[in-house]
Amino acid sequence: MPRLLLICAALLGALVLASCATLSQEQCEAGDWRAIGFSDGADGRPADRLSSHVEACSEYGIAVDNALYQSGRAEGLRVYCRLGNAERQGRAGESYFGVCEGELGVAFARVHQAGREVFNLQAEINSLDSEIDAKLAELRSGNPTPEQIATLTRELTILQTERRVRELRLRSAEQSLSALRRQEEARLSLAGIGY
Repeated sequence: MPRLLLICAALLGALVLASCATLSQEQCEAGDWRAIGFSDGADGRPADRLSSHVEACSEYGIAVDNALYQSGRAEGLRVYCRLGNAERQGRAGESYFGVCEGELGVAFARVHQAGREVFNLQAEINSLDSEIDAKLAELRSGNPTPEQIATLTRELTILQTERRVRELRLRSAEQSLSALRRQEEARLSLAGIGY
């Protein structure tokens, strides 16, 4: 029995390591480094992603074409580093790894952060909604005592007040995001930088 456990543990370890690889053997063998670089750039992956690919492909004895990868990544970054994408990524709660350079990078980070604030506030509202629903379900279920009803009612009032405050902050964050994006677009436009 212990031997079976060791075999299972070894297989599980191999599966975990394989799932960490950034590229499969087939992708390494195909060697479409420009496309892989483009995909990484368009996804906003950090520059050190290449070392993960090198490590993954070295397991199969395959070398990465750094020049093709970097060329593709640069093309992908031109797709990624757009202010509209900064807003979408921030609103979706996605991380930004600082891959956009220069003034466009500064603008991207600002818009992304403002979008992230909108995401965070919406998440807080969703969490409060869940708490409110749970308290309402407690009120409706069974036969709560008058003391329980009073406690739940107080808790609901507090939660609903917190929710209204978050809604006001969310509206303000939405307005700030729109204003910031327009401001950054105008600043980049004056500098002759596409956004």
